[in-house]
Amino acid sequence: MLRERIIPYRGKQIIVRFTVDRCTHVAECLLGLPDVFDTRRQPWVSPDAAPPDEVAEVIERCPTGALHYKRLDGGPEESIPDRNALTLVQNGPLYAKGDLMIESADGTPLFRDTRVGFCRCGASKRKPFCDNRHDLVDFEERGRLQDTASRAGGPSGKGVLRIRLTENGPLLLSGPMEIVDSDGRPGFRGEHASLCRCGASRDHPFCDGSHKAAGFRSE
Repeated sequence: MLRERIIPYRGKQIIVRFTVDRCTHVAECLLGLPDVFDTRRQPWVSPDAAPPDEVAEVIERCPTGALHYKRLDGGPEESIPDRNALTLVQNGPLYAKGDLMIESADGTPLFRDTRVGFCRCGASKRKPFCDNRHDLVDFEERGRLQDTASRAGGPSGKGVLRIRLTENGPLLLSGPMEIVDSDGRPGFRGEHASLCRCGASRDHPFCDGSHKAAGFRSE
């Protein structure tokens, strides 16, 4: 299993769990519930400053999975989304949401989650996660699906999406999925895909083998 730094913030009705290395400061939590999430104070999370339903709803907006929760009041835990969706961010990461199983190169399960932010530029120091280094390396990629007409179609039903982290190579995806471009338009549905994470592909978001010439090195 993957080791991650997780800090729990316990309230009377809900526990907020913060995975440090996954946070990219998207700020959905700060904007959604500033009474609960405020980086100007310590501790920066006050779980009891809002009803637990509101805290849970805002946490589920976090696209990287840096925030999760456990209900202590008998309320519902986070449900698994009905479909697996991968959203491309212009000049930025890939946000995955669904029933996600992340695996090592040999197929060993690392962790299971509903939300993950993956690096697409190849420069992250926290691979496979995004760490905002795309801004430092001036990564440019429109987040559009090329030639979508020939790739669209196929199942996008509910089920586990397995995401394998190949050694010095792409993300290999197996399972029902839908890829959505930066404008929110779905352009690919299927059960198999090989997605670039070196930043050098000429066929974004798909791998074209450029990682070899680029000398890409992964975790």
